[in-house]
Amino acid sequence: TRKPAAPATPPPPPEPAAEPVEVPKAPRRNPVFPVGVAYWPLDAETEAWGDWYKRPFEEDFDAFDEARLTLVRLFISWKMLEPQVGQYDEHALDRLEELVSGARERKLQVLVTFFADDRLAEMNDVPWGKKRDPRTDQYLVQRQVALVQKVVNRLRNETIIFAWDLANEAFLSGFEDTAALAEWARTMRDAIREVDTERPIIVSADPETLFRANAVDPRAAIDEGEFAVSHVTASYRAYAAEGPITSGPATYIDTFLLRSASRGLPVVLDEVGVQSLDNSPAEEAAYVRTVLYAALMNRAAGVVLRRYRDLDVERREPYFRDPWEVLVGVTDTEGREKPSWNEVKSFVKVAAHVDLKRYTLLPERTAVLIPSERYDPLPNLAGLYDPRSCLQAYISAKEAHVPVTVAREDDELSAYTVLIVPSVFHMSSATWERLAAFVQGGGSLVYSYGGGDADPLVREVFGVEFLGDHGARPALSCRVAQPDMLGPLVSFDAPLEVAHFALLGHGGATVVATDAKGSPLLTLNTYGQGRAAFVAVPMERAFAQGDPWAPPAAAKRMLRSVYGAVARAAGCGAPLACDNPSVEVALLNGESDDILLLLNHAPEKATAGLTFDRPARSIADVRGGKPAPVGDVSFGVPLEPNGTAALRITYE
Repeated sequence: TRKPAAPATPPPPPEPAAEPVEVPKAPRRNPVFPVGVAYWPLDAETEAWGDWYKRPFEEDFDAFDEARLTLVRLFISWKMLEPQVGQYDEHALDRLEELVSGARERKLQVLVTFFADDRLAEMNDVPWGKKRDPRTDQYLVQRQVALVQKVVNRLRNETIIFAWDLANEAFLSGFEDTAALAEWARTMRDAIREVDTERPIIVSADPETLFRANAVDPRAAIDEGEFAVSHVTASYRAYAAEGPITSGPATYIDTFLLRSASRGLPVVLDEVGVQSLDNSPAEEAAYVRTVLYAALMNRAAGVVLRRYRDLDVERREPYFRDPWEVLVGVTDTEGREKPSWNEVKSFVKVAAHVDLKRYTLLPERTAVLIPSERYDPLPNLAGLYDPRSCLQAYISAKEAHVPVTVAREDDELSAYTVLIVPSVFHMSSATWERLAAFVQGGGSLVYSYGGGDADPLVREVFGVEFLGDHGARPALSCRVAQPDMLGPLVSFDAPLEVAHFALLGHGGATVVATDAKGSPLLTLNTYGQGRAAFVAVPMERAFAQGDPWAPPAAAKRMLRSVYGAVARAAGCGAPLACDNPSVEVALLNGESDDILLLLNHAPEKATAGLTFDRPARSIADVRGGKPAPVGDVSFGVPLEPNGTAALRITYE
């Protein structure tokens, strides 16, 4: 007789599924974050200047519409439109109108650039100009005024004109005097305003890269516009961080320049894309993806791609163009899509779901201060070292997940709670007085010694006696004296060449760490209602002058620990804890839910371990889909190499 079978154990009741997040239907395009592309007039080196926009454009514009782009940039050819003095080519003007009409039919807006140089189309080389400089020759400037007004008059009734762009950086680089550039821009702006009083007028130069290229400061010309642009040039990349474009400092340059260009105006991240043929299609796509997401995470007012099609070059090896490369597009010479174009289309769909009117980024109350000495001419080396030091400081703050921006020495400081002054040679006495007042009023200051004599206010603000510069050292040693006062510091010895070491005597500050011989390396002082941290070596400059892709890990960890600890104590630290310094985090707050954007700056797979200050109920892709229940304050998000994530988060 068989025994009766034991009753089966009933399965556990299923866990309740997370309630679906109501995702409003997104528009085809983000209405406040335009994405566009530069549509150059020539696509082959064998074409002549007279082939200006001669090819059929309909198929390309259809592709822009299918990809949900917002903007297309068109370039005026002075040589084409005014072949003889005062005589305009009506066929060329009709062609321009056809292009604008084609954009309108596809619900694209048009950014019209008047004076641009691509070292190929000879757009500004009017034969009757007799080789005079169109930037400074008064007769040619007046002819430019007439051309600008002719075009604006022709298109003034077009509602799709996004903005009038006076010139690109390649053209503006020919100016040799700051005042001359400002006067030229003002003349062109006044000419447009006589005809069109409404549409924005801009000068599409990046203030940092143009100054680096020819020592002309374009800020006065840019600041009169309605918005600004920023972009990386090949020469600036070689100067700031020459190396792999998908790792290390290269992945932060675009947003560093974006933050640097933001001085009260919205900034469009312009000329997005690779600048040479040195990279594989996968690397091109990874780079474009990182820049697009970083732009959205760092308050860009939109993005414009560098070029749609690859330039069809003559068959010769090797092939190089300088210095304003427009070689590489997001499709090949036949218009076939490359992986980078697919990244653009994917990003536009994500961006359309990020309602920047409903969700807001946390304010950046921490700033890296670029000193005014950056504009000093040679033989002062500050102009060479300071921007690179500030870039390294910006990267370290990002790796500490601190919301950070960039400020100038003469900016108003009251908008910030924490200021980082990295490896500076010299600041004016007036600036030191402003910094002292900033700290005394409750601000926090992180200052790394850059060499030379210290200002007398150093003793008062930082609570140390400056005893002189000990000089260069081939290695950096750290011995922690006060654990956890400036984050989770650890003692280390690292092969890092530092050009200076400030010898400090006791003046009331707390010594947080020393070198191997007991000289103070890190100090922290309370001054008035604020705090001031002193780093005795120019660490940021040492990172930039060494191998910026491989600085000693222990030294990098120390710097981001200091930045993060000072920001946390001031109430403006990371919006959430992330255990991976290579992952950039941006949190956009909404009324009932938040949007979390993640960007992996490393070319390897990574997992971001995230910890919130309250339990997350569920997470879901911003584009919709079934939410995943969480029910905890911590969870991990896997990311591909240079990968991204855009998540909608609800809370318990």
